[in-house]
Amino acid sequence: MADRFHFSAWVYRNADELTPDEVDIWANAGFTAIMSPETTFTSTEKLIPFLDRAQERGIKLIASVYGLDYSAFAGLGEEAYAERFKIAYEKLKGHPALYGFHCGDEPKKPALEATIGCMKVQKQIAPELTPYINLRGSTPEMFSEQPGDRFADWLKHFKAETGCDTYCWDEYSQMINDGGVTAYIRKLKEHNDACREAGVKNWATLLSSAHWVFKYPDEYQFMWQITTAAAAGCQGVVWFRLYDKEIAPDYHGSPIDEFGNLTEQYHRLKRCQRRFNDQFGLIMQNLQVQATYLTGFPRMSYEMFNSNCHDVIKKLNIFEKCMISFFKDEAGKEYVAFVNMEHKLPAIINMEFDSDKATLVRLDRNGTIQRKIDADDDMLDLFPGQMLLYRIDRK
Repeated sequence: MADRFHFSAWVYRNADELTPDEVDIWANAGFTAIMSPETTFTSTEKLIPFLDRAQERGIKLIASVYGLDYSAFAGLGEEAYAERFKIAYEKLKGHPALYGFHCGDEPKKPALEATIGCMKVQKQIAPELTPYINLRGSTPEMFSEQPGDRFADWLKHFKAETGCDTYCWDEYSQMINDGGVTAYIRKLKEHNDACREAGVKNWATLLSSAHWVFKYPDEYQFMWQITTAAAAGCQGVVWFRLYDKEIAPDYHGSPIDEFGNLTEQYHRLKRCQRRFNDQFGLIMQNLQVQATYLTGFPRMSYEMFNSNCHDVIKKLNIFEKCMISFFKDEAGKEYVAFVNMEHKLPAIINMEFDSDKATLVRLDRNGTIQRKIDADDDMLDLFPGQMLLYRIDRK
């Protein structure tokens, strides 16, 4: 499933607490590259049974190993850190289900160079792997404090120094209220605009559990988080978190409860992940976002769609909040995605386009089902969080 849109999650369980059968639960839910159970850098052999099962199920694991994050690099220095990483890596070297090693969570700005150092060492020793780092959603704002300090420039530096072209970032405010949705949409724009300039890919860590003031999502909101991230240009979604714990009063409502039971949240998440990849996962991994617009309500970020935004899509008659994104594939073919951004309401879009310039083809089931739009308009009826994708065939 590595060629599809990526789905991952924070597992937060020790390798001694779980068996490889847990991997079946992850694979059945549609995860493609999920965090492994946790272990130490001297005992990574405990992950081999989990990796073996992951290989059988066609998914990958991100090794979650104590003592290998950016703070360890900062404390040990490059040479000693490299020796420690080799101890962990040699036991797993060459395993086809190993995605990479976790390099840490939410570094503050002073720790970003240690983050680069940590990932650089890992990439030099294990060039076939992808080191995994989760940045703060607010990281772009760290680069707006000084004139000329730009997040896109730091991403270029990050890519050149580490040899890595992918990172992750987190944002949960969308699960508070509508003001939080505005903050989330702004983060989508900041990260994806910078990534497009720097030639870097990003995954968004979004919320699957109730956490302090953040609510857990219903099924519409699971899909809403997936489709808004994908339409904005993200290449994957990571869920925080997958399991509840017996002693974690600030979390509840996770897909798997503290007793190991699969909750209704698990089944909601499973449906959304598998449906999205069945519909769009193969196509979306090969698209590069070009521009994104909104309808219905400004979010202090993306431009509102109007008749001057695109030469083919000329008018959208709609009252609800939606996201519209334009993409290109490697061959230069153009696509447009529509997402209903309402949490509760269906959306009806009457789309008018210039049929003298192009034909629109609606794509379902990763393009195996195609519907050519013979007129110069189309009616889109979207449930909350639903996405529809069209190819723009220019004449």
